[in-house]
Amino acid sequence: MKSVQEIEIRRAEPADIETLVQMRVALLQEVGNLSSKSTAKEISRAIRKHFHEELPAQRYVGLIVRASGHAVASGGLTFYERPPYKGNPSGREAYLMGMYTVEDWRGRGVGRALLRNLLEVAKSRGAGRVWLHSEPGARSLYGREGFRPNGSYMELVW
Repeated sequence: MKSVQEIEIRRAEPADIETLVQMRVALLQEVGNLSSKSTAKEISRAIRKHFHEELPAQRYVGLIVRASGHAVASGGLTFYERPPYKGNPSGREAYLMGMYTVEDWRGRGVGRALLRNLLEVAKSRGAGRVWLHSEPGARSLYGREGFRPNGSYMELVW
């Protein structure tokens, strides 16, 4: 059995956009948000365009997990600013999105390692709050890292 020690987590670069697109499309298909090949092609184009704009501008930071020369997981943060408020005096926030691990690598700590690395990125960028929408099966992962339910989403406030 492969373990989390055999992985490399690194920041996505423009050359990784196709990997990010493939992982995002796989996630959307798995959760039932893509019903046909034509829809997948259309969404893939839109996702690709988004990453080509947001990744170089650093409004989106993606991380890719690799093992044995292959991408096995990815996730990212979209950064934005709101007016400061109680609990987040900087107003800086990050939306955690696109957390996906290929099936063969699930249950081995890859998602947790990826999440912890993404949270370090959020902290280093001064985000006072990270929030996300989660599939029911992944909520325990986020809960173990300190996220709490808040209506239809989960959040972590430092």
